[in-house]
Amino acid sequence: MVNVLFIVCDALRPDHLRCYGYSKETSPFIDKLAKEGVLFKNTIANCNHTIPGLVSLFTGLYQTTHMIDGPKNYQYWGDLWKGWETPFNILEDKGYVVAGPDPAIYGHIGYRVEVKDVSLSIVENKNKRFFIWYRSEVTHLPYNPEPPYDKIFLPEAYRIEKSTEKKLEIVKTKMLIHRPGLLSRMEKGTKDPIEKPGYERTFAEEVFLKTDRPAIIALYDGEIRLLDKEIEKYVKILEDLNLLDKTLIVITADHGEQLLERGALGHSSCSLEGNLYDENIKIPLIIRYPRIIPQGKIIETQVSQIDIMPTVFELLGLQVPGQTEGHSLIPLIKDEKIDFKEESYAMTQPCGWQVIEGDERMIYCIRTSEWKLIYYEDPNNKESNYYELYNLKDDTEEKENLIHQEPKIAKELKEKLEHWIGKRYEGKKQ
Repeated sequence: MVNVLFIVCDALRPDHLRCYGYSKETSPFIDKLAKEGVLFKNTIANCNHTIPGLVSLFTGLYQTTHMIDGPKNYQYWGDLWKGWETPFNILEDKGYVVAGPDPAIYGHIGYRVEVKDVSLSIVENKNKRFFIWYRSEVTHLPYNPEPPYDKIFLPEAYRIEKSTEKKLEIVKTKMLIHRPGLLSRMEKGTKDPIEKPGYERTFAEEVFLKTDRPAIIALYDGEIRLLDKEIEKYVKILEDLNLLDKTLIVITADHGEQLLERGALGHSSCSLEGNLYDENIKIPLIIRYPRIIPQGKIIETQVSQIDIMPTVFELLGLQVPGQTEGHSLIPLIKDEKIDFKEESYAMTQPCGWQVIEGDERMIYCIRTSEWKLIYYEDPNNKESNYYELYNLKDDTEEKENLIHQEPKIAKELKEKLEHWIGKRYEGKKQ
């Protein structure tokens, strides 16, 4: 009997975990799990806000196929799966108790049992086969870790100025923080189709400076340390119940997070300035299951968020659902010589689920291990559409746009990206 504990950490960046090379001790327990399993160094999320990313994650489908790409579609997504079984449906058919957060919001992808308390869910299902997933929001804005974690990651020589202290109060209390002049659905008074009645999102307008960044990063890192302790608590319960080595543990994220690299804080639904640079789409992926997976393995090959569920299915001895677009990562784990797919795709609305009516802007990208092509599209203002091309080997921060210097590479990637985008428009016609 193999169980699954699937942990989705909202807005968790891999480059802020010690096991991914970070200089600070933010993640001692996650590091331990990574040493006991396999760590994928280059996993690419398919979106920069939560709902579309989770649908891709748990169905193995790109947004261009599942069509959940913004608030207009959220309320209809239950209709999209009527023609086929989702991976969660299949797991339930195989006798698994599939449980996750608020089925009223997320349950359309195939489960009915709610996880209100992860510890309790594990205990209640200890004698059953379970697939328990939960979404931790510890690393989502606001960043307000409890003492001493609010200060332990501050650089020694750094002194917080009074102007920064005022901004930190905003970072500690607000969920949406954007620059002046931008407008969210919430601020416009538009009812959100996926939120519970009475659920209020807090927001603020603010302009951050480079001098604010170390203090904000310290808060974010403090939240990671608390996330680390949270994960340790749940894994300890598995150990106490003698279920640890009988449980497949997956740790990943829905998307990354901007930490003022380009002036914005958060991700698309928080900053209203979402993008597809690596700080927003690179996510951690750690899988632990000692019965099959070797310990301490690190895989450099680029993989995608949509590859995770096919991998889980193969580890559970189940046939990968035929309609999924992802690929099992087991051949990479076993060092089998295969030509693994070269590219990953992503798309996002700049404002995420906070996009206001009439804003149809979309950002798309194709990413290989060496190159990334980004396309900015506004159907209502086609003259503003443009491309960016980055050499990820030489320009890891994606600062130098080579779209005019590398026409051959740009042309090749454009053709692939346009074909992928075309699937979205074909789906809209149906």
